Amino acid sequence: MDKYKQLPLINGVEVQAYRDTGASVTMVIEKLVHPEQHLLGHQYQVTDAHNNTLSHPMAVVNLNWGGVTGPKKVVVATDLPVDCLLGNDLETSAWSDVELEAHAAMLGIPGHIFALTRAQAKKQKGQGSLDPGTMDQVLPKARAGRSKPLPTIPPSTVDSTSEEEEFPPCAEPTPEELEADTAELLGEGGPAREELSVAQQTCPTLEGLRQQAVKQANGDVSDSHRVYWEDNLLYTEHRDPKPGAARRLVIPQEYRKFLLTLAHDIPLAGHLGQMKTWDRLVPLFHWPRMSEDTKEFCKSCETCQASGKTGGTPKAPLIPLPVVGVPFERVGVDIVGPLDPLTASGNRFILVVVDHATRYPEAIPLRTTTAPAVAKALLGIFSRVGFPKEVVSDRGSNFMSAYLKAMWKECGVTYKFTTPYHPQTNGLVERFNKTLKGMIMGLPEKLRRRWDILLPCLLFAYREVPQKGVGFSPFELLFGHPVRGPLTLVKEGWEQPLKAPKQDIVDYVLGLRSRMAEYMKKASKNLQASQELQKQWHDQKAVLVQYQPGQKVWVLEPVAPRALQDKWSGPHTIVEKKGEVTYLVDLGTARSPLRVLHVNRLKPYYDRADLTLLMATDEGQEEDSDPLPDLFSSTDQDALVEGVVLADCLTAEQKDNCINLLDQFSELFSTVPGTTSWCEHTIDTGDSLPVKSKIYRQPDHVRDCIKQEVQKMLELGVVEHSDSPWASPVVLVPKPHSRDGKKEMRFCVDYRGLNLVTKTDAHPIPRADELIDTLASAKYLSTFDLTAGYWQIKLSEDAKPKTAFSTIGGHYQFTVMPFGLKNAPATFQRLVNTVLQGLEAFSAAYLDDIAVFSSSWDDHLVHLWKVLEALQKAGLTIKASKCQIGQGKVVYLGHLVGGEQIAPLQGKIQTIIDWVPPTTQTQVRAFLGLTGYYRRFIKNYGSIAAPLNDLTSKKMPKKVLWTANCQKAFEELKQAMCSAPVLKSPCYSKKFYVQTDASELGVGAVLSQLNSEGQDQPVAFISRRLTPREKRWSAIEREAFAVVWALKKLRPYLFGTHFIVQTDHKPLLWLKQMKGENPKLLRWSISLQGMDYTVEHRPGSSHSNADGLSRYFHLDNEDSSGHG
Repeated sequence: MDKYKQLPLINGVEVQAYRDTGASVTMVIEKLVHPEQHLLGHQYQVTDAHNNTLSHPMAVVNLNWGGVTGPKKVVVATDLPVDCLLGNDLETSAWSDVELEAHAAMLGIPGHIFALTRAQAKKQKGQGSLDPGTMDQVLPKARAGRSKPLPTIPPSTVDSTSEEEEFPPCAEPTPEELEADTAELLGEGGPAREELSVAQQTCPTLEGLRQQAVKQANGDVSDSHRVYWEDNLLYTEHRDPKPGAARRLVIPQEYRKFLLTLAHDIPLAGHLGQMKTWDRLVPLFHWPRMSEDTKEFCKSCETCQASGKTGGTPKAPLIPLPVVGVPFERVGVDIVGPLDPLTASGNRFILVVVDHATRYPEAIPLRTTTAPAVAKALLGIFSRVGFPKEVVSDRGSNFMSAYLKAMWKECGVTYKFTTPYHPQTNGLVERFNKTLKGMIMGLPEKLRRRWDILLPCLLFAYREVPQKGVGFSPFELLFGHPVRGPLTLVKEGWEQPLKAPKQDIVDYVLGLRSRMAEYMKKASKNLQASQELQKQWHDQKAVLVQYQPGQKVWVLEPVAPRALQDKWSGPHTIVEKKGEVTYLVDLGTARSPLRVLHVNRLKPYYDRADLTLLMATDEGQEEDSDPLPDLFSSTDQDALVEGVVLADCLTAEQKDNCINLLDQFSELFSTVPGTTSWCEHTIDTGDSLPVKSKIYRQPDHVRDCIKQEVQKMLELGVVEHSDSPWASPVVLVPKPHSRDGKKEMRFCVDYRGLNLVTKTDAHPIPRADELIDTLASAKYLSTFDLTAGYWQIKLSEDAKPKTAFSTIGGHYQFTVMPFGLKNAPATFQRLVNTVLQGLEAFSAAYLDDIAVFSSSWDDHLVHLWKVLEALQKAGLTIKASKCQIGQGKVVYLGHLVGGEQIAPLQGKIQTIIDWVPPTTQTQVRAFLGLTGYYRRFIKNYGSIAAPLNDLTSKKMPKKVLWTANCQKAFEELKQAMCSAPVLKSPCYSKKFYVQTDASELGVGAVLSQLNSEGQDQPVAFISRRLTPREKRWSAIEREAFAVVWALKKLRPYLFGTHFIVQTDHKPLLWLKQMKGENPKLLRWSISLQGMDYTVEHRPGSSHSNADGLSRYFHLDNEDSSGHG
């Protein structure tokens, strides 16, 4: 060791040191470093001989050793065997001149002492290098007891042994060099003032601001911001600015990218995030959609994408491995280590093998991880448990070696590798590795050095306890019975020994085989349930990002040699999609140009070359807004009486009667909405402050459409110019049916912000099922649809400003009640109820859908005249093309009604049939909403839809887990709609029959009446599941509950009439005279005393309708609860 001993000078003090040829950096004991010499914020990761990595601070010390003299960057350690370890970095110093200059400036030393510009370095090239000895002039030598730097460098502090060579003089940089450095630091220059002024006056995106400036110059002070011209420049500022706030210069489109570059890309901007970039811009500048432009500009920054500042992509949905039911059919393999300390046997690695079926682990200590050593250990394991069919491991060089591949081929084993950088594929083994290392670390210190000897004990501890996923211990699943462990031995020692019953070998084998088969069956079921639960939680925020071949992406790769540190590299190109969550990516490297990667290691590449600062939004981005009426596209339709549709079944005389009647009310039919004086709409927002929402950005190709729609509404007097402080955004959505195959847009206003502060109007809306039942029994039916019904109601004066909406062309407000307001349905229903007051016996209305129904033609003409007269008096108008007169069946509220029948619309049925499987809770609710509207036609609806209803629970993830039960329910609902029966309209002069039944899972009932031939005709089907508490009731309690629940549900049909209750449970014949000690049955019997009914027993063979309803519920959903 003496040949490595050195005596260097550190800060002028001679110290003991060793020349360490294995060290990459020089390390100095902390006591030799002065506080001012520490590099604040600088840390260095040092890995010692035991493979432990620690972070150490860094400092600059004055070092004199051999030919190395001057300030040197070193690592500071608190504990070293000597005062200093001289590393390999002293051969060629890794500290650049720029770093030396920066640190010298921090210590108050003029940086020009040793700083060179790029031009000067070129000039001095070949004139000799700087003498390291002169660097002693940079930092004064440390003296004993000194803790602060000297303010100056006195001559006496200069090392007398240093060579007397001076630094070459530093010349001033040339103007060209200064301009180049400044451009690199500050970016390119901006436009001249005159150019900016011209651009402000001509930029089309600033048209709204220019108009606002003109309006405010004429005295309009309604807006919260001032917009004005000053010295030919356009400015905006808040009318009540904060102290110190500056006016903001309005920027035209062509100069926005220049400002965004200055605010984000240049060194003085620092590539900060979206919010900080926007915060830097907003106090000084303004332009429309500045926030969105800033977001897209930062998002497309290649530097930020590579450094990960823009974030990664959401994790992909979990794809569980298939459940294996045969022990050691599939195993996972991995290497743990190197472990510290090294054992006496020289072992520092562990070969881990875990069985996927039983979770049974094997672990073999290894000295080395070469392919022959790994193969030998694997053969030792498989000699005891047999060869597996599949082996899963990572892509380690030993596992991918030709040696092991040849062994797997000879043994008939299929070998599968995990996706690169995605250890979750072999997650079972990875999780056991963590547990095993924790168990080793839990050993006492004196035993930890013999972990290879104690490894079987640790494995026994793991194998003995049940695994959460399968519900059994690995010992039980492999051997068919629990093993005797330490606790079992203690318990047996305390108890009396029991003699084992005698059992012959055949019985033992058969019993063991049966027991193991039962264990594996339960374990597989438990594991599948555990995987489904794990997937539900994992997929709550998971999003499966799809990439297309040729698309550019970033790849997250580990940084060698630090395997736990990753960086984004790229952009790289997607070659093809290999699996559901894997892609073949062209990395462009010579070693591995193509590699299969998991989607979680990828994120999209955004090219700034494709960035447009006027981004277009998706069409129909606000689907929640109620559309404005399709008024203007219908101006070419016939608005006269001839446009009314007369029933084909009417005779010539009846049609003449209709035409004569309609001619009397010809002024009632118009494509222009009328104006009623019978009511007006108010908007009560209390003391709420005005709600002003941001304008939605619209694509360029739809802006003309918005202008045209607003202009037409101005001509109709529906809207007017506004100076209201309220503002709601405008969106355009595609019309579901466009003419001539052309895509048309519908004008919509999003009033969600206004609706949040509006007090609710509780006026009731009629029940759709009651109206449908009322109309179905009529012989003649006529329907009327008001022309833009909402627009026929005026707004109160204080409500008009609250309906204001903003477009690029200006600010407007409605003069009539617009669509989308919270209380608009209640106001409109109140109006039609008032108009039809006294006519309820033959007319009904659900909002603007008005129906007239009669049992004879003469009565129908009279009824039509009265209804039309009432509408005319109210000042309302009707859209002729939407009117039907004298029909036997009409489409009303999504049903085909009339002729004593009710049926769903064929178009709605086709929509349900064409519905694709939903993937989110919103889509599931939409499907259930449509099918649930027709639930009266579907037998067993509550039970069929139960798995889908469970998906909408708040406890379930928003991205639904679509199981086989869900798909079955989805298909059965479709099939039920295809075969939905035509229901009979209720006839209240005939007797009703209620057939009820209950099973262990649910209750059901059918309401029916007899036709002229004495056959049952269903009026409605109802059913529901039983809750877990209700399932524990006795049979008679469930049967009685089925009757009580059905009669309450069907009360609107049954109350006030005598009806028959039919049940296949004979004890219920005495339901009305129920007595005894069962308080529940007695209470139910009393609750039905107000109804007039007779209970009849109907044998099960004749009771199939209700019996099927109650017994349909799947056993898989037995523990579910809820109503059908």
